[in-house]
Amino acid sequence: MVEERRDEESQAPTAGLPHTVLYPLLGSLVGLGSPVGALVVRWLLARPDSLWLWLARELSEEKVFYWYMGLGTVLSFAAFGWAVGRRSERQRARNAALRARIRELHLTSITDGLTGAYSHAYLQEALQVELESSRADGRSVSILMLDLDDFKKINDTHGHLFGDQVLREVTETIAANIRQADVLGRYGGEEFVVIMPGADAATALRVAERVRLAVSRSPVSPPHSQPVPVRVSIGFATSAGRDIAARSLLHEADENLYRAKNAGKNRTVGAGAETAVS
Repeated sequence: MVEERRDEESQAPTAGLPHTVLYPLLGSLVGLGSPVGALVVRWLLARPDSLWLWLARELSEEKVFYWYMGLGTVLSFAAFGWAVGRRSERQRARNAALRARIRELHLTSITDGLTGAYSHAYLQEALQVELESSRADGRSVSILMLDLDDFKKINDTHGHLFGDQVLREVTETIAANIRQADVLGRYGGEEFVVIMPGADAATALRVAERVRLAVSRSPVSPPHSQPVPVRVSIGFATSAGRDIAARSLLHEADENLYRAKNAGKNRTVGAGAETAVS
């Protein structure tokens, strides 16, 4: 997920003409001012009775002078503009690379390096923002707290590298089955949290079950071995119009997750609802 966001940002087009084209064009326009300026000065000095007769004679008699002035200054200013534009374009490329690096570092600071999901700290901040927004417009905010069942056994049996693979693949499965507006983060270890803006309890239960079933139907294959089934328990909580703090809502979801674990695992519990293993 994070890699896709980075690719989209790094491929964003740079607006406007390249400076190696823009600056020579501007230089050419400035260069045209030289013969025009010379013509105006000579007219002011001559003060002819007939402008058009004087202009025709002037351009006829002094055409070499004006061609020299025009081509010389236009080419000179265009060459100067190209040199400045080339330097400016290199600087613009360096600035673009720096901005991309800053964005990358920002993403790295708010995401989990293993799974690409958002970090624990970012989840706390995002949930607080969503709850404050929900108080203003009366929406509900729901959260899912997910924990992989028997993950220690998977690590002990197949090794930690395979455990990391399980975490990455489960993250992708969760991301593919939540709503577009939902925020997925790794809460710690094998625990994940999904923040669901505008979701009531029924919506949270529906999405939680979709995620749970998708994970259970997506075994992970270790190298040279049979696929390993993965299960997840989910607890969810909903603000439901209450003025509730982020920590309290997370605690409710965690309590419901604990109930799901004690009830036999591979199930969803929350807000008076409980699903059986399927």
